[in-house]
Amino acid sequence: MAYGDVGGIVTELIITCRTPASGAVAIAKGDALKLTGAYTVINATSAEDPIIGQAMAGTDANNTAIPVKVRGVCIFAYTGTAPTVNGAQGIVASATAGSVKAPASGNGHGVNLKVDTAASKVHVLL
Repeated sequence: MAYGDVGGIVTELIITCRTPASGAVAIAKGDALKLTGAYTVINATSAEDPIIGQAMAGTDANNTAIPVKVRGVCIFAYTGTAPTVNGAQGIVASATAGSVKAPASGNGHGVNLKVDTAASKVHVLL
């Protein structure tokens, strides 16, 4: 995008994490992920869990490398009430694997930039 276009230049930080050594893994590209150990991520979340980033690839294998976007604009599926766009609030995990929601209290993680209510998607700057 040229200078001045909506959204501007996009810069991202992607790190390599791993899936858990055991247990069920069903991560889809684009899923919201939580940290469960040293560089270990999973999309199975409980409501209000903090989100570390977004899966850049899908996998169903244990103890395998997975790229995770931890900084930049992520587009997550959300559940429940649409997250607020006000320059302060972000998101937290929902009880639906790979999805996020508006925090019950506090600001959550990141900053919401846009909400697409028709598609139930929220654009978040992590």
